[in-house]
Amino acid sequence: MIEGPACYAELGKALEGRGTVVVSRDPAKVFPGAERTADLPAAVALAETLPWTGPTWITGGERIYAEGLPLCSKLFITRIHRDFPGDRFFPADWHRHFTKLAWSKDGEVDGLKYTFEVWERGQ
Repeated sequence: MIEGPACYAELGKALEGRGTVVVSRDPAKVFPGAERTADLPAAVALAETLPWTGPTWITGGERIYAEGLPLCSKLFITRIHRDFPGDRFFPADWHRHFTKLAWSKDGEVDGLKYTFEVWERGQ
């Protein structure tokens, strides 16, 4: 799992059982339970060596998503059908990279409707 410092702070810790790499330009910052790199290419290289059998996930924030989009083969997007205040956003131009909707499913949890989508690069 690759994330920025704000995402790490929101979770408050590295998730157990998943290798976590935090991309931070501040060499003094420490992220307990996670590795730290200064840039996304180094984070990807490190994440690929961690003892995790699943794919490498880029989990945000805004800068990490923008830099990581060209590196991804699939997008897993959950669209929540309600507006929430926020100050960070997924790149608006993501459709430039991913044009094929491979799978979609609607759901609801505690009255909150959502759609889960899997997008792939188009040919």
